Amino acid sequence: MRVYSVFEPPVLPGSLEDDAQSLVFVRHGWSLAALLVPLIWLVVRRLWWLLALYVGAVIVIQLLSYAVSPVITAGLSVALALILMVEAGQARLEYMSLRGYREIAILEARNKKEAEQRFFEHWLAARDQLPPRTALPSARPHVLRPSSATPPALPGLPG
Repeated sequence: MRVYSVFEPPVLPGSLEDDAQSLVFVRHGWSLAALLVPLIWLVVRRLWWLLALYVGAVIVIQLLSYAVSPVITAGLSVALALILMVEAGQARLEYMSLRGYREIAILEARNKKEAEQRFFEHWLAARDQLPPRTALPSARPHVLRPSSATPPALPGLPG
């Protein structure tokens, strides 16, 4: 099972369908794509600050290749790729928080499709129980008690 976080943007569009479309599901853990094609993965995920750090590290490793043995620079390149692969999920989680997104759920699922299905089942059920966003507080239904009902006695006070 994989763990997914669900993020909500700082401002929701308003309609139910637009709200659902604006939610982002982020898988925790490592990413094989980040290992195999790191530059493309970073650009697609729009992790610009991490892309800049990665390119800077690659440049430093290439400059070191003139001063040290190729075995050391190869080891550094492999280490950099493995670090990016392992920390890819955490980088996305932190980036979502930096962009102002709010984590609203964490769930386990076999894949992203199952995570979306599980989340939206609960999310829609919870939304149906809430009053509409446009309703004024005074427009909420009031609970009426029969006039013969007496409030319960409080402990320590005469009933």
